[in-house]
Amino acid sequence: MKKRHEEWYKLTGETKPVAANTLAPPIRMLDLPGFQEMEDKLWLYTPTRGVFTPELDSRINDLSMRTFGIVENDTLFNLPDGYSQLPAWSDERIEIEDLFYDHEDQYDTADATDDEAVDSLLVLGLDFRDGKGQPLRCTKLFCRQAEAAAKGILGKMPDRTVAGLESWTKKLEREAREHMNKKRTG
Repeated sequence: MKKRHEEWYKLTGETKPVAANTLAPPIRMLDLPGFQEMEDKLWLYTPTRGVFTPELDSRINDLSMRTFGIVENDTLFNLPDGYSQLPAWSDERIEIEDLFYDHEDQYDTADATDDEAVDSLLVLGLDFRDGKGQPLRCTKLFCRQAEAAAKGILGKMPDRTVAGLESWTKKLEREAREHMNKKRTG
């Protein structure tokens, strides 16, 4: 998938998007609390037929709410009551559909592949890549919320200091493990 995405950039002459704010590095999602655990869960429990268990759905919504202050359903367009009873040719129905499309056009990641969503979110200051540069398995689960928060449509951006503190803590834990392993083998 990533190779195909790279080829598309070459064939179209497009350049890869660059993070907009070069002063501060993008917030690495794996450094935020809960995202590494979510990735681990998604590696272990792949959904059957694209449907998650209610427990995993609940964890996804909890993590989304803690991180962005919204869940995916908050980013969806709410059709007004009685929409389905309106005739297809009515001006009111056409106006509602125009509002729907205007709402959906705000989200670049809505129909994007994981690679495209990662690139779009990277421009907005959020890094949904793993240590090897591959998209996280949870990218599709959080991309709408992340984009809404980054663009100021809904929700809030994750706290950069929390990400930095988590990153620093993980680094210290890794160094401590390496030190203890050296002591045991040495």
